[in-house]
Amino acid sequence: METYLKKGYSKNWINQRLKSIEVRKELTDEWELRGVKKGLEYAILTNEITKAWSGFNTKEYKKFKKLKRKQVKK
Repeated sequence: METYLKKGYSKNWINQRLKSIEVRKELTDEWELRGVKKGLEYAILTNEITKAWSGFNTKEYKKFKKLKRKQVKK
């Protein structure tokens, strides 16, 4: 939270961001419980969720928002 405040984000934005991180963690925990494999299967499911709410696949959405690709640790 401190980092986001230093970057000038509003408390409302920060709270929403932290909640989205929490929800994503709960979702990926559920995927893991159900046998979804990390990596490609997570990417496929994430892509489907992104398409459902944004109309873009993940790659298109990142380009649209000018987001840089996050490196995944293996």
